[in-house]
Amino acid sequence: PGPVFVMGLPRSGTTLVDRIISSHSDVESLGEINDFALALMRLAGATGGKGDLIRRSADLDPAALGRAYLDSVAGYGRTRPMFIDKTPANFLYVGLIARALPNARIIHLRRHPLDSGYALYKTLFRMGCPYSYDLGDLAAYMLAHRRLMDHWRAVAPGGILDVDYEALVADQEAVSRRIIDHCGLDWQDACLTFHENTAPAATASAAQVRQPIHARSVGLWRRYADQLEPLAAALRAGGVDPAELV
Repeated sequence: PGPVFVMGLPRSGTTLVDRIISSHSDVESLGEINDFALALMRLAGATGGKGDLIRRSADLDPAALGRAYLDSVAGYGRTRPMFIDKTPANFLYVGLIARALPNARIIHLRRHPLDSGYALYKTLFRMGCPYSYDLGDLAAYMLAHRRLMDHWRAVAPGGILDVDYEALVADQEAVSRRIIDHCGLDWQDACLTFHENTAPAATASAAQVRQPIHARSVGLWRRYADQLEPLAAALRAGGVDPAELV
């Protein structure tokens, strides 16, 4: 079985989906590991920054990249046949992942833009996400993420399972079954009791995934609608349908 990549903006539900899948007896989560990006950089040998890396990546042998990634994750000492790479920023590499690892399952989380933006803006991250501390920078990043995911869906139709956070918390079993089916796994009821999963979680959502699923985080942005208006305005200006922002 191929690896499962769970990705999306931070605080969009990636940890929740990671816990649901890794509650299956055939799956374990490696967490946020960055091994794909590191394998890409090593193989590309880019020294001139991100532009150089992008140019060099176009000439890479996809199979060699896939082997480099799998060799890297082999060092984690896995005990189950399937694993999850839950690095949110892997959305940058969907095209390369699909070519390098044709058996990979790709799951992308989506969330109401203003709930997503609010969750990012209020979180003091241990590292990374420097764009999240300014509403203008945050809007630009969210728009770029959206455009890139639209591109990946266009070039790899059917290869990405989009999971809406709101749908998941509203109908846990139906959406969880769709996720498990996308992974090519048989259903196990343990996937519904993910909060009993004793594996460690080292993300900003660590406390939430110890609880049964709930919808308390849906619509929280409304409490701060006035303060978040600059974000909403920038998203509207960037082409987000105003209907998505209500």
